Amino acid sequence: MLYDYCERTGSGLFDEPVNLLTNLSFIVAAAFVYRLLRDRGQFNRGNILLLTLVAFIGVGSTLFHSFATEWARLLDVVPIFLYQLAFLWLYMQRVARLGTFSRVALVGVFLLVSLYALTFKGLLNGSVMYLPAILSVMAVAVFHYFRKKIEPMLGWYALIVFALSLFFRTIDAVLCSVWPLGTHFVWHLLNGVLLYLTTRIIIVNSGLQQADRS
Repeated sequence: MLYDYCERTGSGLFDEPVNLLTNLSFIVAAAFVYRLLRDRGQFNRGNILLLTLVAFIGVGSTLFHSFATEWARLLDVVPIFLYQLAFLWLYMQRVARLGTFSRVALVGVFLLVSLYALTFKGLLNGSVMYLPAILSVMAVAVFHYFRKKIEPMLGWYALIVFALSLFFRTIDAVLCSVWPLGTHFVWHLLNGVLLYLTTRIIIVNSGLQQADRS
């Protein structure tokens, strides 16, 4: 049994009730993504992959905050990491319109930096492993705004939400003695918003030609 967050004080399936309940944020995000895809008629492979991963993030997080075991933690983090890779690839392909070599190279760099960050996983309450992701969102925000892409502020909104959610994830352990509920649930709520925003960036900036190919 893993006691990673303030709220968990026992070994039961429902010993993290607020963390468990706030996983609904991911399901709501998936529902909004589905509606956006339906309204725009963009049910292609890339978009469906993002939608599926958003839903799987909700399922994985629910399992982890229920069972709190190593296998459940794996089901929690793997969909998140796969979403990060899918988002970066699709953004570079559809929005930045980089060539295959550039996309492979940049994803490779992201993978290496992410693996390196894992060697410091004890820092910042484990939040250090998300630093490559937030740096990537920062790069997307700058590119998206100055290249005047569709809904150019979306990247900045995503970056602000990500920074706030990472802050609340990081301070969870620090506040245990004064706020037993912890703040991890805020990470869930904000990440639901973040996943919708980043997926929306891909969808609204996908031209029909690019969307049909991926």
